[in-house]
Amino acid sequence: MNKSNLNINPLVSEIAGLFPCGKNSTYKSPDITCRLINSALENQSLEAMYKLEGNFSADRMLNKLHEISKEQTENLMDNSNQKLKLPKRVNLAIDFHNKKFYGNKNHFEIMGSKGGKYVKKYIEASLTNPKYFISAYPVNQITNNKIKLIDKILDGFYEKYDSKIHLILIDREFFSKKVVEYFCSNNLKFIMPAKKDSAIKKLVEQFKLGKIKNKVRYKFGECFVNLLFLKVEEEVYVFMTNTKYSPLKAALLYKKRWQIETNFREQNNFLFKTKTLNFAIRYFAFVLAGLLFNLWQMSRNGKIESYLFKKKLKDIILVEFSELIIFCKGIG
Repeated sequence: MNKSNLNINPLVSEIAGLFPCGKNSTYKSPDITCRLINSALENQSLEAMYKLEGNFSADRMLNKLHEISKEQTENLMDNSNQKLKLPKRVNLAIDFHNKKFYGNKNHFEIMGSKGGKYVKKYIEASLTNPKYFISAYPVNQITNNKIKLIDKILDGFYEKYDSKIHLILIDREFFSKKVVEYFCSNNLKFIMPAKKDSAIKKLVEQFKLGKIKNKVRYKFGECFVNLLFLKVEEEVYVFMTNTKYSPLKAALLYKKRWQIETNFREQNNFLFKTKTLNFAIRYFAFVLAGLLFNLWQMSRNGKIESYLFKKKLKDIILVEFSELIIFCKGIG
């Protein structure tokens, strides 16, 4: 069926399994799936795609999406991503991803962020090399516990893969004694920027005056870690880690964590837009964007740009799945 080296059959099959359709249904599960993927590739809302292409109303699509639970989306993510081929050792970047929200700000799914804005929050794990989306989970006012969220990501990783996590790269938003104690007690190597609280500010000043070296032992909570100081022009960067890396080595490794920021921007280009207050649908859209991002990464080999990938994928859907959709309607 697939004449291209871009194999989307497994992903289409996984998604189609979420939409059981009756024998007399006008539209079948592959049809629904392909229309969802097209909306994501166009970075458009379901309403806009209906106006552009017709055939399947946005209301019908939303009715189908309302049947999907958060747990089903997690299963879709796990089943699709467990097929990824990973190196024996990987560096895992963990970060929060905030999607701006303009609706009811009193909903427990909505959280405040810097600058007074309100967001729907997700925690996401990605690899720095290869550049894969690994997992993401919604965060709300009830589940906003960094330790439990990190634990869920790591448990999910080891359930799917035999690879070893060599290093965890995290943002300073995770800078807390409990998080550091969690990493140390579980023998997990990590690097993160240190927040310059009053104690660390004093050390920065001592470093500038040459009174301390660029690596010092530092008690943080119940464990000892290394504080690394790296001066770049007039700025002093401070990293906290339980590794033996030099400041320069740690900075170069941490720089790769910024890849997750790039991933966020690229994943946004694979997101179908919706204003629904059903947050299970929003989570599905977020995960689908990550899975399409992975498909792009597997196909590009550092060469194909995202807009070319999207065109290629839409052509495959149009040609290869049109016969399947017609066949499914015929046996309905």
